[in-house]
Amino acid sequence: MKLVAPIALIVLGLIGLIVMGIVQGGIPEMQVADLLVGEKPEGVVKVHGLLEKIHSSERPLRFTVSDKEDPTQTFDVYCDRTRPDTFQETYDVAVQGRWNAESGRFEADQIFTKCPSKYEAEDKLGLGRAPVVEAPAKMPK
Repeated sequence: MKLVAPIALIVLGLIGLIVMGIVQGGIPEMQVADLLVGEKPEGVVKVHGLLEKIHSSERPLRFTVSDKEDPTQTFDVYCDRTRPDTFQETYDVAVQGRWNAESGRFEADQIFTKCPSKYEAEDKLGLGRAPVVEAPAKMPK
């Protein structure tokens, strides 16, 4: 009887994780070029690109995202959220939200940014990699 409550909590926690995974896993991800080709997707999508230009860094945020491969392909984003710390031009960005056909812009619910210099510095320092093990030098006989 004492085990029923902990087991029930574990089962409910696992069910919650599965449901969250299904909900988040069901959001299509695409590049900017994919979004701009053909008909715009209906519903929530996550689009990856580069932060091309910031029109307003105050709330509501307004900025342009470009395709990583073809910077001439761009679209405008509107987001009524606070500016992320790493919100700077030429940084990798992913925006999650919906395409608004009436305004001709993407209305983001979430913004995900990544500072390239942080990851370049980690690479230079060798962080996140397996350590290099050198063979000991042979001792002269």
